[in-house]
Amino acid sequence: MNKLVLIFLFTSFIALGQDINENLLLHYTFNNTYEDATENEYNATNFGTTFTEDRFGNPDGALLFDGVNDYINFPNIEALKPELPVSFSFWIRYDSENPNDRDVFNTSFEEDVNTGVYFNSQQSTGNFAINYGDGSSSYTSNTRRTYVSNVPINTGTWQHVVIVVTAQNDMKIYIDCEEEEGEYSGLGGNLQYSNTPGTIGRHDRQLDSPANYFKGAIDNFRYWDRALTEAEATFLCEEVLAIDEVSTTVNETTLYPNPTDGIIHFKTNNSAYDTVVLYNSMGQVVLKEAYQKTLDFNRLPKGMYYIHLIEDNISLEIKKVIIK
Repeated sequence: MNKLVLIFLFTSFIALGQDINENLLLHYTFNNTYEDATENEYNATNFGTTFTEDRFGNPDGALLFDGVNDYINFPNIEALKPELPVSFSFWIRYDSENPNDRDVFNTSFEEDVNTGVYFNSQQSTGNFAINYGDGSSSYTSNTRRTYVSNVPINTGTWQHVVIVVTAQNDMKIYIDCEEEEGEYSGLGGNLQYSNTPGTIGRHDRQLDSPANYFKGAIDNFRYWDRALTEAEATFLCEEVLAIDEVSTTVNETTLYPNPTDGIIHFKTNNSAYDTVVLYNSMGQVVLKEAYQKTLDFNRLPKGMYYIHLIEDNISLEIKKVIIK
């Protein structure tokens, strides 16, 4: 089948009255590109990474790191080295149980200097850990501030992560829409940055030793210079259409009537569709049904929706429908 890549780019999401793009510094969709999707154009520089399938099975929809020497850099500019608070959101798949393969990013990477906000795992437990360094040339509890979640990393599966760092003892880690409890440690001073760029895919933990490199895949990476709310963290976990890539077959299906009072009829050349997923204009799933030639959506509120036609867990076609 002739397939195209269809990208939904909603420039402004409103989550409970809050513009999700407010103070958004950069957004890497990793849809076969290293470009920043925001108007800031803070494009990444690639050092060895390649593209891979995303969590939907779409080719070249996520970024793959080999755990050896792959990474990307942010532009080395002051705008990407803000004061606290900062927040991050991304999808991630860890491909290794080795804690040295789980250093995900650092907003100011410099070897042998403990700087920037960085995300890794606690070596003793394998739990998620967010940290920041105070600029010291050492890696001890006296030179960092850390928050470690009470849940371990799941290897080999896609997970959604939201991180909010507001102050020394005010950090949050959300995993798959849920805020995880954790413990603080470290006696370091205030956050400091080096005169070096931020990076995804590597972080240094030991003096006079090479940096660690992440092994796995990352998708849809966002970075804000503000604190996200719990509602926004949930929204980001649940939203699909913000900028997500799907393989779609052109003009395979027609649906009618459109606009509709709720009853939708499908006429398609593809007999293999097995599922219909309906998203609202916020990108949230509102309905999931087995595929049938006629479906009844009249219990849903009026508005614009997007229908995904699914085959083997992959969206092959998307149609816009208005329920009046």
